[in-house]
Amino acid sequence: MDIAQLESFYQVVRHGSFSAAADALDVSKGALSRHVTALEASLCAQLLQRTTRRLVLTEAGQSLYAQAGQIFALKLQAEQSVRALTEEESGVLRFTAPVSTGERLVADLVARFGQLCPQVRLELDLSNAPQDLSLGQSDLALRAMERLPEDLVARHIGRLKDLVVASPALLARVGAPQTPFELAARPCLLQGSNPAWDEWCLLRQGEEARVTVQGTVRVNHYGSALRLAEAGVGLAKAPLLLVEEALAAGRLVQVLPEWHGALHPLYLLHAPQRPLPAKLRRFKELILAWFEDHPHYWVP
Repeated sequence: MDIAQLESFYQVVRHGSFSAAADALDVSKGALSRHVTALEASLCAQLLQRTTRRLVLTEAGQSLYAQAGQIFALKLQAEQSVRALTEEESGVLRFTAPVSTGERLVADLVARFGQLCPQVRLELDLSNAPQDLSLGQSDLALRAMERLPEDLVARHIGRLKDLVVASPALLARVGAPQTPFELAARPCLLQGSNPAWDEWCLLRQGEEARVTVQGTVRVNHYGSALRLAEAGVGLAKAPLLLVEEALAAGRLVQVLPEWHGALHPLYLLHAPQRPLPAKLRRFKELILAWFEDHPHYWVP
């Protein structure tokens, strides 16, 4: 079967007449007629009943038209996929992530992305405020959540491991707790505005301990909490990926080293698109590769 002849037949039926199809495709009516006649001859079947007023599909024509629609839909999708690979690495890509996690990521990712997609302008929104990706506020989002939006594509990354840390000076002053429940008697940095977050949940080889901590300072930003912890204001609970440098430098010490916490599941989110633009796909791949290269940040 000749694909050009099939397309001529499909367009004639789609537009309702040889004349309308010829005008839409900017070809001669005679060329379309010859294509359809040749197609009927190759299939040994009449596809159209021609009258002076309209075209009528035969049973064979109806079957072929339906299948031709699927063929040309796949053809269009293939063309768009190739175009996405070669033509869409330009324009703007908007990425949003929680403040502290985003700050840790972007230093490693932005330069690499710039090498791969030099024509793309990257807009970073490091914020904990929710955004509606379905309305185009951002193209890609990194979010920690328990319930996923039903209208978004979500790639599960994992649960970030968080640790209890404190400055050496504070531990020298108040003593290091030997069990999670001793945290209740130590000054702790309270997190966010939700009192439920004052209950710290810690894990150790299948064992769980929950303790309600107390303190005189409440803060809603990990970076600020860790600076206060380094200053000896209180013990803090924060993701390993944020405290790793301070631990290595000795500014902070891990408290209860056999115990750790687990944050909300982390997901990479974007609106459903077929095909996915190349710039978005490349940035998504970079983020996933970064997390795969840092497995110690995750709760197994």
